[in-house]
Amino acid sequence: MRRPANATRTPAGAPATAGHGAPASPVARARRLLAAGLLGTGALAATLLTATVTPAAPPAPDRPPGTASSDVAQLSRD
Repeated sequence: MRRPANATRTPAGAPATAGHGAPASPVARARRLLAAGLLGTGALAATLLTATVTPAAPPAPDRPPGTASSDVAQLSRD
């Protein structure tokens, strides 16, 4: 007797699991969610800091100045 192509290879009476391998424990799932949340929070904080903080140094002499200059930068008195 041939098996259908879509038949599973688990024996009868075995519990079905979603996906491959054993089901993840609640602690492992919570750790993954926490890691994903912290990664997203860090990326958002880095984006906001990059958008709001102006550099303290003046632009390089070989480049045109940007739209805004920092008033905190020290003047060179050579």
